[in-house]
Amino acid sequence: MVSPNLLAERENLLAQIESVQSLGDVAPPGVRIEPDFLNPKCWLLVNTNLPLRERKLGQSGSPQHREWTERILRRDRLHELEQQLALLQGLIDRQQQFEANGLGIATDIVAGDTVEVDGIQYKVEDVGLKYLRLVDANGKVTRREIGQARLISQVV
Repeated sequence: MVSPNLLAERENLLAQIESVQSLGDVAPPGVRIEPDFLNPKCWLLVNTNLPLRERKLGQSGSPQHREWTERILRRDRLHELEQQLALLQGLIDRQQQFEANGLGIATDIVAGDTVEVDGIQYKVEDVGLKYLRLVDANGKVTRREIGQARLISQVV
């Protein structure tokens, strides 16, 4: 079962992405604002294919300058949220694959329980992510995969 915390976080990130997108247009990748080399008090858009007159943003604080600054901030915020979502989705996919391969953690087996593997009874000494450390009646220690063990009795 996929962690409900991961699923909730994914929904949270998707809601944040939708919220940022609803705020307005997003700047294309690579577009930046730089000072105009002819007039240092004014600003220009760089790395865009807009006509020159649309690239001029005027002085700092002008409506065009504020609009493009906000677009760039939205673009950067969306990029960050999408990276977080990709990482989170990778974790969710990994959990699903882990379970599909039958490698889920057997939470019902704990140290002190008695299990049977290949017809031999063992006392569980330690439980790892994938393996159990088992001790037989003669004190011999062995290690087996959790999926191989059948629970016989539990410690109270």
